[in-house]
Amino acid sequence: MFVSAVALAFAWIGGHPLSVQEPAEWSRLLDASAYTLSQAIDKGLREAGEGVPFHAELERDKGTVVFSIDVAQGSRTCNVVLDAKSGTVLEKELEDEDHAAEVGACRIGLKAAIDAAVDKNPGRPVEAELVLVQGRPAIRVKVLDGGKLASVDIDAAMGEAAAAQPGPAPAEPAYTDVFRVEAEEWTSTGANPYFILEPGWFLVLEGKDGDKDARLTITVLDETRRIAGVETRVVEEREEAGGRLVEISRNYFAMSRRTGSVYYFGEDVDIYKDGTVVKHEGAWLAGENGARFGLIMPGTPLLGARYYQEIAPGVAMDRAEIVGLAETLETPAGSFEGVLKIRESTPLERGTEHKYHAWGVGLVREEDLKLTRYGRAGG
Repeated sequence: MFVSAVALAFAWIGGHPLSVQEPAEWSRLLDASAYTLSQAIDKGLREAGEGVPFHAELERDKGTVVFSIDVAQGSRTCNVVLDAKSGTVLEKELEDEDHAAEVGACRIGLKAAIDAAVDKNPGRPVEAELVLVQGRPAIRVKVLDGGKLASVDIDAAMGEAAAAQPGPAPAEPAYTDVFRVEAEEWTSTGANPYFILEPGWFLVLEGKDGDKDARLTITVLDETRRIAGVETRVVEEREEAGGRLVEISRNYFAMSRRTGSVYYFGEDVDIYKDGTVVKHEGAWLAGENGARFGLIMPGTPLLGARYYQEIAPGVAMDRAEIVGLAETLETPAGSFEGVLKIRESTPLERGTEHKYHAWGVGLVREEDLKLTRYGRAGG
């Protein structure tokens, strides 16, 4: 049984690797098929019984030319594989992948997007897929025109087509947003070299927030919480400015035993004013309202790797790019070498910020806040 993990060696869009099929191979697949992509979507939906198709592709699977159709059904996904020549159902599988929020944000479906794409760039469609383009839903349609493959993005919220691009669609900026981890891999305790999930571990960062003294205290608690079927570790963050408490968040993380990657399952947020909780802005949990877990720290950081840390459409869509692997940093707690530098942004707001993580320690700098103390409580 698989739930959503990471393949950082590839550039991914919407969870699927960029196609490397040659136009000649696409042509052979089309010639071997008795159905169009739209007809295959209809057949796949009838077999699924209900839901909203969000991905359809013509491909070769173990020598057989097939259509693979993914249909969102509430918090789950039904994958139907059809023989492209006979229309026979070869596979039908229900998966624990929630795409309700993405499909709910769309005003047009795959078939309408295919029609719009073919109007823009005449040819034979071979794939249609709902993807996130800078945080906005789009349907990417690949069309074979003669010996050339073009890709057309249809704004799924507006139903408008962007200019067709020859060959595979550009992936700039491309952030991984689907992760595959086997169920037995999960653990709520462990130590990624740059992100420690051991109860009692703490970090204190201090500096300035505007003209006020600021402090961020991060503590790995001896508490767990089950989210989306996975036991997660609770990590508390306390933010203070000018000597006053401004925010407490309880963040939920789990790690892959196999890769050492740490994943983010959401947070509960209390924002304070004058000692009173006034709002919970930014709170989200994987498995609720279309949210899915993201990657907070890869087990093997690669320069240039991009990935979503939070996937809660309309609420939290933080994403990261690894921009340095060997930084040197001076902090009140000491000097660190081989520091990991990460640039963070979100499609929901403008601007970026940088965070620095040291081997065997964790976060050592966040903007103007630098590490002043760290270790294990009681140690």
